[in-house]
Amino acid sequence: MTSNAAMTRFAAISFMFAAACAHDHALDRGQVGAMKNASPAISPWAGPAADPVGEESADAPVVAVVDRVHGMVVQVFAARGPEKINTASGVLAGGGLVLTDMRALLFEGPAGSMQVATEIAVLTTKGAFPARIVDSALDAGVAVLELPEVARELESPQLAEGSGDAGDQLLAVHASKQGPALVFEVIGFSVERTANPLRLRAAPALPISFAGAPVFDAAGALAGLLVGPTGQDIIFVPPARLLQILTRVQSPAVQVDDHI
Repeated sequence: MTSNAAMTRFAAISFMFAAACAHDHALDRGQVGAMKNASPAISPWAGPAADPVGEESADAPVVAVVDRVHGMVVQVFAARGPEKINTASGVLAGGGLVLTDMRALLFEGPAGSMQVATEIAVLTTKGAFPARIVDSALDAGVAVLELPEVARELESPQLAEGSGDAGDQLLAVHASKQGPALVFEVIGFSVERTANPLRLRAAPALPISFAGAPVFDAAGALAGLLVGPTGQDIIFVPPARLLQILTRVQSPAVQVDDHI
């Protein structure tokens, strides 16, 4: 499985916070909730600041898509003690759910065993929220997080139709906190054609730092999720597979808990 070689990298786009919403250490759930209640977090989005895609590309359609979807992209902090902290991007999926890279929630334990994060927080453009794991898809490397009830009205993207055919321009959006700013890095790419809309596809040209990053099409619909199941390779999870995962989570017959 290979993706098309063509890839366009755009400069980072940053949004300044009115107040810091998270810290780069283990986050106490009560503390995170208090920060959300105390501050709505970010000044209103008024469009790109100071040529956000830089001189590398003045691609107006790219700016327009990021303008539309930036508030749906999140950064996930997962911790297992103060010395063990992972971060990844993620995306709001409606009803207080977040899709992210499953590997970011796992830590190596004794004798090579894998342990799940004991504390998880999600940083959004509306504030920071505690989160818990409610489901996962081991084969796809996708984890589903649930935010508190107050976050259930946060805007989420529509799922794209199709599977991302070859030649379609896709945008991967990676979120990271840098000082008082939430910074979004955007990479344009395309994937190979497939007859199976559920098939995962390798995206070797993309950096591993983009694990958990949502992928959007030209209309701003969620066209997939990037995951890093091995910590070295990036895999593209198509929208049809994401729909399966979300349908399972939202089914009343499914029992969910905090364990992967």
